[in-house]
Amino acid sequence: MAEQDKNMVGNAVQPRENEDEDMENGDEVVDEVEEVNEEEFKSLNDQIDQLNAVLDTLESKNDNIHAELIELLKSNREARKQFQESQDKQPQANEEAKP
Repeated sequence: MAEQDKNMVGNAVQPRENEDEDMENGDEVVDEVEEVNEEEFKSLNDQIDQLNAVLDTLESKNDNIHAELIELLKSNREARKQFQESQDKQPQANEEAKP
C-alpha cells in the first residue's frame, strides 16, 4: 500500500480550475490595485493643484510687498536727501545772518 501511495503522489496533477481561479483572482487584485492607484494619483494631483494655487497667491503677494518696499525705499531716500539739503542750507543761512 505504501508503494501505491507513492505512485499516486508522484502521478498527481494540479487541477486546472484552481490555476484559472488564481489567475482570475490575480487579475482582480491587479484591477483593484490599479483603481486604488488611480484614486491615489487623482487625490495627490488635486492636492498638488491646490498647493500650486496657494504658492501662486503667496508669490503674487510677495511681489506686491517687494514693489511697495522698493517704493518706500525710494521715498525715504528722497526725504533723507531733502532733509540733508535743508540741514546744509541752515548753517549757511545762519552764517550769512551774522554781521
